[in-house]
Amino acid sequence: MAIEQEIEFKQLLDENTYRTMKTAYFSDTPPFTQTNFYIDTPDFQLMSHKMALRIRVRSDKSNELTLKVPGEVGLTEYNYPTSYQPKTSAQLPEHIIPNDIRNVLDQFHIDASQLTILGYLTTHRLETTTPSGLVVLDYSEYLGTEDFELEFEVDDYHDGYEAFTQILDTYHLTHKTPLNKVQRFFKRRQSME
Repeated sequence: MAIEQEIEFKQLLDENTYRTMKTAYFSDTPPFTQTNFYIDTPDFQLMSHKMALRIRVRSDKSNELTLKVPGEVGLTEYNYPTSYQPKTSAQLPEHIIPNDIRNVLDQFHIDASQLTILGYLTTHRLETTTPSGLVVLDYSEYLGTEDFELEFEVDDYHDGYEAFTQILDTYHLTHKTPLNKVQRFFKRRQSME
């Protein structure tokens, strides 16, 4: 188990900027693929508290169950390895939910027996570490659409934001905080109903 503070900045990109940044930062790096299976109750109890629960599947690692909870700065992540193999529309078995996550759900009066896997998003990710932070380029596919995103993970909010702004300036981008992946997934899902 790992509980981590996550401070990251994000920017959606058009495909041309994505390709330019990919060449600049990752000319010889192949992406790895991961699929996030998103979990909530049918009435979106988690989303109503700005939380997200997912199971991430990667072929080179064990599956990971993660709860993201908003904090004063960034997010608190509760990460647990799991052998559970998620399937869309399946009820999440309560016995796989670790006590730390169950305690958070209980604090917010979220009914764990109602947790259901509502869909998935597949990301082809590139990562590189710089002196200022971790630069991540994501190409994501979900529900018949795709998007491109820059993420910049840092340890310090103020220094990180300054370095992130410098990256954006290099590519003549104006920072606009996007919806996160789970929000984009559910917005797309809702538009299809």
